[in-house]
Amino acid sequence: MVAATIRRQAERLQPFDPFRHLQQVADLIGLAFAGDLGPGARYILRRMQQMARWGGLSLWLMGVDAGWNAPGFVWIEEGRVVGNISLRRAARGGGWMIGNVAVHPDWRRQGVAQALMDAAIDMAESRGGTWVGLEVRADNAPAHQLYERMGFAVVAETLELERPADLAWPLLATPSLSWRKARALDGAALYRIAQEGLTSVQQESIEVRRSAYKTGLETRLVAWMEGCREGQWVAEAEGSVVGGALVRSRRPARWHEVDVLVALSRLNDLGPRLVACVAGELSRRPAWAVTTVLAGPREALAPAWAAFGLRQVRRLLHMRLALGKPVRVLGE
Repeated sequence: MVAATIRRQAERLQPFDPFRHLQQVADLIGLAFAGDLGPGARYILRRMQQMARWGGLSLWLMGVDAGWNAPGFVWIEEGRVVGNISLRRAARGGGWMIGNVAVHPDWRRQGVAQALMDAAIDMAESRGGTWVGLEVRADNAPAHQLYERMGFAVVAETLELERPADLAWPLLATPSLSWRKARALDGAALYRIAQEGLTSVQQESIEVRRSAYKTGLETRLVAWMEGCREGQWVAEAEGSVVGGALVRSRRPARWHEVDVLVALSRLNDLGPRLVACVAGELSRRPAWAVTTVLAGPREALAPAWAAFGLRQVRRLLHMRLALGKPVRVLGE
């Protein structure tokens, strides 16, 4: 009886194989997260659908480029994929990140999500991971409760803002601000500012990457070769970098991704002025969707962004499960 149950679960739970499962996984993600995908995620979903249609060698090559060759699992019922989970190494700290946990509406609350989670956690541990992280919408109570029961704890929160495409920019005066194009050596200062106000666990869990703040001509040239127009600026006070802004206009996805960084000591006075300057730059670029993510103290910039049409679309809880040791909970 036990052996039959284990064999039946093994038939349902299978490693993700892009050559066999990609089309159904793409359809499942589109259904499970309908209306809740940002411009970047919508672009990736379109790429997945293209990869599934083209298949063969083109699928493999595009999969490497798009990051869809990461390990993961699917859940099969009656010959079709009704559940999917993805897994990848975290940017820092020896952890692993769980991606989309998608379950078909007809198969929810039947243990599929937990079985997929268990498989992903076992894989992370078998590959030497010290922790597993994931993101969940703050208003997704069923998923949040499942992860808590499995031992995950909230360690950080982020606020995602989005501005729709083709929305006219308000005619506001650009504030006076002494800023300049970023040079190669400015990246270290911007990375330091990006870490301010965040614990090491929070930095690992929301993946504050040093590579994201590389600046200078070489970085802009690499971005251009990838079809991305990158703008990088810094603001100085008394010879030190106290703020900066990164704008990545991703042409294939028709989407502007923005990151405004301000030293905590200058957040209230410099932050809104930097936001206004970046809005002025964006008003001269194609009228695509604009997104930004605010973490920790930078949530204070939300009202400044709202003045230029960026509204909250989701609050994400970043949860973490320590493999073999306790986790530090947000606020402790």
